[in-house]
This record gives sequence, structure tokens and C-alpha cells, in this order.
Amino acid sequence: MVTATKQNRPAFETPASVSVVDGHALESGGMQYLDDVAQQLPNVYFSDFSGGPGTIVIRGMGHGDEESDVASVGVQIDGVSLPLTSLASNLFDLDHVEVLRGPQSLLHGQGYIGGLVALRSRDPGLTFGGTAQIDAGSYGHRRVGLGVDLPLSDRTAVRLTLGRDQGDGYIDNRTLGRSDTTGWGSNFARLKLLHRDEAGGELRLALHHLNRKGDNDLFLRSGHVDDRESVESEAGTNDIDYTVLSAEYTRPLDADTRMTVAAGSSRTQWSYWLPSSVFGATNGYDMDLKSHHAEARLQRTATASSPWDWMAGFYLARTDMDRPYLYDYAPYFRSATQSQVDGTTVAAFGEAGWHFAPQWRLAAGLRLTRDRRELEWSSNQNGAVQSLHRDVSNTVWLPQLTLEYRPDERQFAWAKVSRGYKAAGFNIYATSPVAAGDPYEPEYVNYAELGYRIRGAENLWSVEATAFHAQLRDQQVVVQGQGGVTLTDNAGRSHSQGIELSGTLRPVRTLQLGGQIGYVRAVYDEYTRGTTDYAGQQFSATPRSTVGATMTWRPTADWEMAVAVRHIGRVYLQTNHQADDPYTLADAHLSWYARGWTATVYGKNLGDAKYLTRAISDGAGGVLAVRGAPRTFGVSLAYDF
Repeated sequence: MVTATKQNRPAFETPASVSVVDGHALESGGMQYLDDVAQQLPNVYFSDFSGGPGTIVIRGMGHGDEESDVASVGVQIDGVSLPLTSLASNLFDLDHVEVLRGPQSLLHGQGYIGGLVALRSRDPGLTFGGTAQIDAGSYGHRRVGLGVDLPLSDRTAVRLTLGRDQGDGYIDNRTLGRSDTTGWGSNFARLKLLHRDEAGGELRLALHHLNRKGDNDLFLRSGHVDDRESVESEAGTNDIDYTVLSAEYTRPLDADTRMTVAAGSSRTQWSYWLPSSVFGATNGYDMDLKSHHAEARLQRTATASSPWDWMAGFYLARTDMDRPYLYDYAPYFRSATQSQVDGTTVAAFGEAGWHFAPQWRLAAGLRLTRDRRELEWSSNQNGAVQSLHRDVSNTVWLPQLTLEYRPDERQFAWAKVSRGYKAAGFNIYATSPVAAGDPYEPEYVNYAELGYRIRGAENLWSVEATAFHAQLRDQQVVVQGQGGVTLTDNAGRSHSQGIELSGTLRPVRTLQLGGQIGYVRAVYDEYTRGTTDYAGQQFSATPRSTVGATMTWRPTADWEMAVAVRHIGRVYLQTNHQADDPYTLADAHLSWYARGWTATVYGKNLGDAKYLTRAISDGAGGVLAVRGAPRTFGVSLAYDF
């Protein structure tokens, strides 16, 4: 079931390009982080595979999200947005992961112009039980996790999830004589309550927490990249701590109408400091992000007596972002900025669907949203202090029109046109009041999508095809400034268009084959920065093509073997023109099941492909690059009780 569309419809009947990866596939395939999921999906790319902060990129949208006030690709856990995609750093004990491609502005507003990744935790069971898992692998990777259902009554239960995840990273630091300068250790916990009342209502409350301590020796100098070798004199710091509270209550008002009230809060603290030897300066920040939201909506399904279904809701959100930045090149230069950005979003949204024929549905949706950003900024440049206060507001109408056609139980087709939007913001790391106080423009997209799904009898085969076109105006582009500072610029016009093809085939009962093809041409149409004209250039962190194949063989109920291969086309790396040649990743696992036990042996990047995931200028004409994860192996043992 796809929950992020707020319709709770099966993926096959969802009028969007969507992929759903269930919890079993996550665990058996050793998919422990979002980059593992991204590697399995067409037109989805993860800009960092090395344990550091990364960004999900969907169809060319999302690169640089960690530098922006609003994300192009959103990540939610149980309906609560995380400010950074890299925060979803552990996928243990999840029910499933949903990846929706294309603008999600009708239901989520102010961002998500490229897509949405929705993580859903497991509901508590009303009988005692749970799962325990241990995992060990290459480069010192270890993980242990426990999830337990604790029934409180015949209507109420909680699920407690606890775990620890750690690893040494993939870099050898020659200067320090260490192999763990990109290592990390994280503790994670979740407490989730489910209560079903006598009126048929369901209440879900969840508290999520993660504390991650890590090093930051990720960027390698020219001549050392292929060997994954660092020469920096420090390990740096990359610590993340977040707490998320989610609440949702759904209750039927009659047989065809239901009410939903949801709320959530999150607090994230991110300490990010590069080794001082990277730029010859102390360089980084201690960021503090807070967000709160509430939503209420009514929904009604169509009936035999009425061909209409509808949804109407109201949304309110508040964000507080404390985002300082320090570049200390003592005794020659010191730049310290303090930026506090407070945001408020108010929106009303609705959709009405008309089943004008037994096989057809036409739905029209509209969202009215108002976003306001308020900036308090100060800068100390070698003792010269300047400060300012600015605000910017946007009021936007976001329409959507969807046509669905379902001739029978084995086919589903849809066509959609919509408008997407990403709110305006401020260059909080800017070192001058002119650059900081002049907000970058909101980004808009006019979007069209056409899709078709078909499956054979008894699901012996399936095919899905999606074609899309997104016309972008004032695209928010992340560029690199002095000292590695990232700034946001507006490109005039650009577009993204392409296809996604996927299919499965079960030639015999014990064997399933799968394949996928993604193609996206995401280029600037009108964009000049300085003396460089970028017209016709592919977006950063956007491979033009991805091709994948999977094979799952289960000769008996006790054994499963799976192989997944994915070829990624040429990529231009984020905030830099550094190109990475095409490469192929191959993963495999072998699992054994018996009496509640699951033992798995898995391998990733079996061909030891060498590839880059990010690059920045070193300020002296050279390039600093992040190398992707090498060949790794692991074993896991789980017990369901």
C-alpha cells in the first residue's frame, strides 16, 4: 500500500511512478541505508555512498538539498519530514520504503519538486513477538537490532526498537596511520504505539531517535582517489543527532468517510567539520534545525449511488533553522556567519474525483499555499561585523489533473499534469549583506506524466512504463564559492524528460527475473553564470541512463539466492564539472530460513567498480573527490519470535 499519497491504494493502482520496497527485501538484500535502495531503482541516484551525508537525486532533482531551506526530494518517516535525506541513515525494522518520482506539491507543498521517499515503521502487533538481528561485514561494519511487540490490551500495543550500527569506513589515512577516519557509530531507537478504539479509529504515536558520531575524512586529493587514501592531518567531525515525534489518528465517520488528524515534530543537530588541512582552515558548522507541523483532512470514497470521491485538508508548519558557518584561515583571514531562518507554511488542499464511467476516473486537485521565510544574519569578516534582517513570502496556487483508466484487474493507465513549487530562500552562508539579503527566487515546474501497468495471470509477469516531462523555471542551483561555501543561484529555464521501464517474469515457480531501464535528459535551457553558458549541459549528479537486472531463485522454502546488477551512466558530480565514467554495480545474497531463523551471506559491488560520488574544488585549481564504496561482504543472523 502507498501511504504517501494519502489514499492508501495499492502500488498497482497508484497514478504515479512509484516503487515500494518491503521490509523483507530490505533485510534479505542487506539494504541498510538509502543508497542501497537507490541503487535498485530507475532514475534514482544517491550522491554519496561512503557513509557521509548524502543526497537522493530523482530525475535530476535533489542535488544540493542539504544546502537549501527546502528539499527538492523529501524524506519522511511515519509522515514527518526530515530536513536532510542523509538523516534516514538506518533502515532496520521498517515495514516498507516508498519512492515516488515527480512533483508531490499537491499534498506536501513548498518542496518535493522532484519526488518523495517515505519510510514506514512497523506497526506493533497485538501478541508478544519480535525480531532480533546481528550483522557483521567488511571494513569493521557491525549492526545489532531488536524489535519487540508488547501488547498492553486487546486493542493497544507498543513496539520497541533498539539498535547500534558502526563501521570503520573505506579510507586509509596515510598521515595518521589509521583506517577509520571515515568511520561512524550510531545508536537508534523507536517506540511506537498503536491503539484501535471501539469506533473503528486507529491512533499511532511514535518516537524516533538516532545519535551518530562520525569522522569526516571523505574528500580525497588527486593521485590518491583510486587507492582510497587520505593524506589529511585530521579526521574531521560528522555527527548527527535527531529526534522525531509522529502522531496520527484516523477514524471512520461513516461507511464511506474518514477523518485523519496528524502532527509531528523533529529536532536535528548536525556537527560538520572538515579536516583543517583540506582547505588549510577550520571549516564547518554546528547546525540546529527544528520543525513542527499539523494536518487535518476529510476523505470520502465513491459509492454505487455517488460517482464522486473527494479529499479536503488543511496544513500548518513551522521551521526554525540555526545554520552558522565558520572559515578560519588564521592568521590571514577569518569569516564567521550566523544565520537564523524561521519559516511558516499555511496551506489548504483538496481533490475531487469523478468516476464518469465504470473504468474511468477524472480527478482535479488544488493546493493554495503561503510560505514565509524570515532571516536574521550577521557576519564577522576579519573583525568587521555586519548584520541584517530580511523576509520573503510566496503565495502559490498548485493545480493537478489526473485521468485514470482501469479496463480490468490486470491493467492500469494514467495521465497527469500538475504544477510543482519550491519556496524561495536565503543564501545563509553568504559573507556579504548583499548576497545574504537578496533571496533566491522560488522554483516552479510544469509537469506531465503518462504511465501504464499490466500484469499476467497469477502475477507470472508484469510490465510498467512511465514517460514524463518537467519544464522548470528559476531552478535553484547549488554552486560553490570561496572556501568551499555553497550558494544557491537561479537558472533561467531548464527541463527534465525521460522514461522508466520495469518488468518481472516468473518462468518457473522457483525463479523470478526482473529488469529496469531509466533514461533522463535533464539539461539547462537558459543559464549563464559569469562567463560560462550552461545551456545543453546535464544536471549534476544525474546519470542520463541506468539499466538494471535482478534474479531471485528460491528452489525450496528454506533457501533463496538473489543477484542484482545495475549499470550507471556517465555522471557530472555535484557542484563541480568533474565527470565520472559509467560503472556497473553487482550485489548478491544467499539466505537460509528455518524455524524463525534467517541466515544471510551477502556481497555488494562484487566487481569492485571504482566510481566517484561527489567532487569539489580545493581552491587551488585541483579537485577533491569522494570515492564510492568498494567491494564488501557481510553475514547476518536474524530470529523472529
